[in-house]
Amino acid sequence: MQIPLPVEKNDRVTGVEFVFIAESGTLEKQSLLLCESIRRFGGRYADADIKILQPRRERTISKEGREQFHALRAEIMDLPVVSPCPEYGTGYRVMVCAVYEKYSQADCLVFLDSDSVILAEPDLELKGADVAARPVDIKGMCTTGEGDPNDVYWRELCGVCGVDYEQIPEVTTTVDRVRIKASYNGGLTVVKPQRGLFQKTADFFLRSIRENLAPWPDVRTAFPTGHGMVSAVGGRLWGSSQACMSLAITALGLSLRVLPPSLNFPLHSYVELLPTIANGEYPHISHVHYHHLFRGNHCDNPMFAGKLDVPKEAIAWLRANTEKFA
Repeated sequence: MQIPLPVEKNDRVTGVEFVFIAESGTLEKQSLLLCESIRRFGGRYADADIKILQPRRERTISKEGREQFHALRAEIMDLPVVSPCPEYGTGYRVMVCAVYEKYSQADCLVFLDSDSVILAEPDLELKGADVAARPVDIKGMCTTGEGDPNDVYWRELCGVCGVDYEQIPEVTTTVDRVRIKASYNGGLTVVKPQRGLFQKTADFFLRSIRENLAPWPDVRTAFPTGHGMVSAVGGRLWGSSQACMSLAITALGLSLRVLPPSLNFPLHSYVELLPTIANGEYPHISHVHYHHLFRGNHCDNPMFAGKLDVPKEAIAWLRANTEKFA
């Protein structure tokens, strides 16, 4: 791995920390790719601090991985946590982010899912808001309001968390364009740590588990995600962490900036987004959430087919590095 040169100090964005999860196996490989992408293509953010959170001792990062993170000037934080539902891997993310947020001295945290990459300088400014994020891609477990099959879950979640259901704002999902009670994609969250968003999210998540609330109670089979297979037990909770974060934003009275479509682009939904891509709604994509699409044949990946407005040098770098996910 070549170590990229840092940007000039007078161009550096200060007080910002990138934060993401790494564990042995797939998450380690994904996190190394993400880390290097920030250093190579992050523009003003290329020299920002990077914190790698490791929530499980039994899945420690390899010696080689630690050396590579060190070479990329990323600090590994060993922060063992207990998840109330180990089968739902995202629960570890919820808990460890709450721990790290409590002690962070940064002005701003940028949490990224490990199965994503930075391909050009991203627009991560809060612009006066407390938090910035993208709405969820599809309706899924969200609610359109009274009469929606999922509305009972949301109202019960509000009840156990002490949140006024009527105060939840509405957003439009980015792929299927449905108007829903606000739910934000957890794959990219920009927040001031002093606001305590991740801690409140963990509080709400624990409350929901204690009350046995699940958005998908009838799930019976496992399914694939960007980091691997999710069991049926974990699948019943799929989306619950995002719901808890969204309610936490409302409960804390935080102002939110909706980030532009150039960020957290859902690569697995490329086909559904073709009409909006053709209309120029997704120019200059700078952050891609690739999920499972860096595994297997490159012909399944629209970026390698030249179908997205992504810098050529970033595509060349990805071609040379994604064989590790085969």
